[in-house]
Amino acid sequence: MVGITHESPIKIIRDNPRVVVDLLETAFGIKVDPQVKVRSASEACTQLAPTAYTADNVVELCEGVATEPTISVIAETQTTMDPSKHGSWPLYLASQWARTRSPCYLVVICPGRSVAEWARRPIALGHPDFNLRPLVVGPGTGLGAQPLITTTDQAARMPELAILSTLANVTPPTEESIEITHAALATIDNQNPEFGRLYTGMVLAGLSQAAKKLLEEYVTTGTADFKFKHDPFLEYEARGEAKGKARGEAESVLKLLTGRGVDVPDEVSDRVLACKDEEQLDRWLMRAATAESAEELFS
Repeated sequence: MVGITHESPIKIIRDNPRVVVDLLETAFGIKVDPQVKVRSASEACTQLAPTAYTADNVVELCEGVATEPTISVIAETQTTMDPSKHGSWPLYLASQWARTRSPCYLVVICPGRSVAEWARRPIALGHPDFNLRPLVVGPGTGLGAQPLITTTDQAARMPELAILSTLANVTPPTEESIEITHAALATIDNQNPEFGRLYTGMVLAGLSQAAKKLLEEYVTTGTADFKFKHDPFLEYEARGEAKGKARGEAESVLKLLTGRGVDVPDEVSDRVLACKDEEQLDRWLMRAATAESAEELFS
């Protein structure tokens, strides 16, 4: 099942496709025209294949006065070792190159060290000198395990890159790196509170308890230059409490039915557990006390 670890980097790149320029230049030393125009492109790679293949992100860069792509970046998030990617990744690049006839780069974001090491291995396609070595963002990116963002000022200038670096576990969380993450989140929060809340939730979902506590201290006290307009931890905890309350009430509905000897099919159980509306769950709980079948909950 696809989860937040996989989806978070994809969401950030879709929201802010220009972050791939920062990735190319900062992580891999690939220079891009400063006047580049950036646009998201279709993730469907079907030009050369009878079966549709879909990449996570495709971003096209138009440098200078160009109106057609001069560089393309295919960005993938990978949380497991998947040998099938050795077939689809070259296809993505070949398909995009055939369409644009411009340099194409494959960037793979791997939060896990073992997956990152696997993804860095060259994919030998058989033809002489025709090997694909993905550009991997994850533990060990760049020179050793050097961070992509090293100061809070850098984080303020490139906040999305700083957050991607955190999500990809480029370096282990330390007091210094968490301060940099805080600066990036605070910058985004002040520019767009909706994105600030969303990205803070993404980061919190992936941090260890110790790192989360450290980030919470920065958020609560602020720093001289970076302060949140609101406390995302209060909202994060409130959402967790509300979710837990709804889950508990949903389980009560199912327990009442089974306790009365009513058979509960999987589809009914799944629908009840998926419900987050407390008023709806209250109504179902009342019906569960007298319902002769599980389906009567929904009548």
